Amino acid sequence: MIINELLLFLIIPLAVGFINLFLPAFLRKVLTFLALAFGLVMVYLFYQRPTDSFAYFNQIIFSLDQLGLFVVTFIQILSFIILIFSLNGLDKNSEKRFFFLYPITVSFCNAVVLSEHALSFLIFWGLSGLTLYLFATMGKTKAAPQAAKKTFIIIGGSDAFLLMGLVIMWFISPATGWSLNNPQIPLQGEYAHFAFIFLLIAAFAKAGAFPFHTWVPDFSQNSPVESAALLPASLDKLLGIFLLAKMVTALFVVYPLINMILISLGALTVITAVMMAMIQHNGYRLLGYHAVSQVGYMIMGVASGSVLAFAGGLFHMINNTLYKSNLFLSFGSVEKRAGTAELDYLGGLGKNMPITFIMALIGALSISGIPPFNGFFSKWMIYQGLIEKTSTLGPGYQLWLLACIIIAVFGSALTLASFMKFLHAAFLGRRPDIYKDVKEAPANQWLATGTLSTLCIVFGILAVALPLKYFIYPVVEASGMQIPEFLGLYNPIIIIILFAVALFIGLLIYGLTAKVRYDDVYVGGMPGLEKFRISGTEFYNEIRNFSLLKLIYNAAEKKYFDLYEVGKEFTFSFSGYLQKAHPGQLQLYVLYIVIGFLIMILVV
Repeated sequence: MIINELLLFLIIPLAVGFINLFLPAFLRKVLTFLALAFGLVMVYLFYQRPTDSFAYFNQIIFSLDQLGLFVVTFIQILSFIILIFSLNGLDKNSEKRFFFLYPITVSFCNAVVLSEHALSFLIFWGLSGLTLYLFATMGKTKAAPQAAKKTFIIIGGSDAFLLMGLVIMWFISPATGWSLNNPQIPLQGEYAHFAFIFLLIAAFAKAGAFPFHTWVPDFSQNSPVESAALLPASLDKLLGIFLLAKMVTALFVVYPLINMILISLGALTVITAVMMAMIQHNGYRLLGYHAVSQVGYMIMGVASGSVLAFAGGLFHMINNTLYKSNLFLSFGSVEKRAGTAELDYLGGLGKNMPITFIMALIGALSISGIPPFNGFFSKWMIYQGLIEKTSTLGPGYQLWLLACIIIAVFGSALTLASFMKFLHAAFLGRRPDIYKDVKEAPANQWLATGTLSTLCIVFGILAVALPLKYFIYPVVEASGMQIPEFLGLYNPIIIIILFAVALFIGLLIYGLTAKVRYDDVYVGGMPGLEKFRISGTEFYNEIRNFSLLKLIYNAAEKKYFDLYEVGKEFTFSFSGYLQKAHPGQLQLYVLYIVIGFLIMILVV
C-alpha cells in the first residue's frame, strides 16, 4: 500500500510525538529534529512537482493548493528554527512533555492547511487549539492556570462558531457538500452573512485579532517562551490569516462594505494593541500585545480587496512570524540568563550578551517598519494597495479608508517608540550589579535568532527577487488575481547606501569632535544607590497619565475591553439570578412549570 505524500505531513510528526514519550532526552531531540527536517524536504519537493490529493470514500480529505503550500512551507521553516532554540535551555521537568506536544502541534497545523473536507478542517483546527491549551498549562507562574483557562475558553468558544459557520455553508450550498474547494458563496441574505461572521470569529480568535485577542498577552507572559514563539507569534498567526485569506478568495464573494469593515477592524487591532504594549513592564506581555498589533496589518491587507494590499498582507504574515519569533526568542535568552522578564529590573545587558542584543535590534527595527528590513516592505505594499484602492471608492469611503491608513501608520510609529523602550530597558542603560556575570546565550539559541534575523534582512533587501517571486506571487495568480506591475518607488539597495553614508558621516563627526566624559551619579550629594537606578520604562509611565488616555487605560486595567472577563462577569451574574430563583419552594417550581407550559403553547 502506497501512502499518499500529503499524509506524511500528518503521520510523521504525530508518530514522533508519541514515540518521544518513551525515549531518553537526547533521542527525543534527534528524532524531532529529523522529523521537522523531513518536512522541509517535502515542501521543497512539492514546489518542484504537484502532488495528488488524498480521498477517502470518494470524498477528498486532503489537498494542497498554492495558498496551502505557501502556509505549510512556513509552518515547517518556523517550527524547525524554533526547535533549534529549544534544544538547549528547556526546563528539565517539562522537557518530555514539550517534545511530545511540539511535533504533534506541527502535525495538526499541517493537517488544518491541507484539509479540503470541512469535517477534517474542523477536527484538526480544534486539535491545534487543544495543544495550544496544553502548552499554556506548562507555565510556571501563578497566573499560568488562569491564562490557560482563558486561552481554552476563547479558542474553544471560537471553534463552536467555526462549526456553525461550516454547517450554514453546507445548508446554503448543499451541492458542494462539505468541500472547501472554492465554493464562492455570494454574501447575500442573512444565512450567508452569519456563516461569514462565524468563520471570521474563528479566524480572528486564532490569529489574535481584536476583540478576541486578550488570550495572546496572557499566554505570552505565563507560558514557556518556546511555545509563545511557536504558537501566538507564528503558527496560530499563519492559521488564522490562512482562514481569512481563504474566506475572501475562495469561500465567499464579498462586497466593498465588508472589505471596509474588515479594514477598520484591522486598524482598530493595530492601534489598541500598540497602545497597550507601550505601558507594559513585563517583556513577554509587551511582545504579546505587539503580536496582536501586527495582525491588524495582515487583516487590512488580506481583506482589503486590493491585489497589491492582498500580496502585502500575505508578505507581512510571514515577515511577522520571522521578526516576532526572533524577538520572543531573543528576550527569552535574556530571561533565561537574568532570571526575570520584568523590564524594570533589567538593563545594560548589551555588553554581556552582544549577539543577542544585535538579533533583538534587528527584530525591533523590522517590526517597526524601518527600511531596508522586511517589515517595511510588506507594510509599504499594504499602504500602497490601500491608497490605490481609494481611487475606486466614493468620497465617503475614501475618507473612511484614509482614516484607517493614518491609524495604521501612526501605530507603526508607536511600535518604534515602544521598542526603543524595550531595547533600552533590557540591553542599554545602567546594568544592575547582580547581572555583572551574565553570559551570552548558548550557541543553539543565537543560531536560531541569527537565522531569523538574517531572513529579516534578506526578505527586506531581496523582497521582490525571493519571497514575492517564489512564495507570494504564485498565491496571487492561483487566486485569480493579476500580479501587480508596480510596487512603488522603493529601492532597498539605494536605501542601504544612504544609510551607510549617513552612518559613516556620523561616525566621522563623532570621531573628530567627541570628547566623552564619564561621571558618577550622585543623589543628594551621595553616590547613587542601586535602588535609584532609572530603568528604561520610566519615560512611558507618563503616557498613561494623559487625561484622555488615563481613562482608557483605567478601563483596560479593569478588564472592560476584555471579552473574556466581560463574558465571565455576565455569566456569573446570570447564574446568580438563577440561584436566587431556586429557593427550594415547591409552589414556586409549579408556577415555573405552568408559565413554561403557557409559553410553549403560545410559541406552537
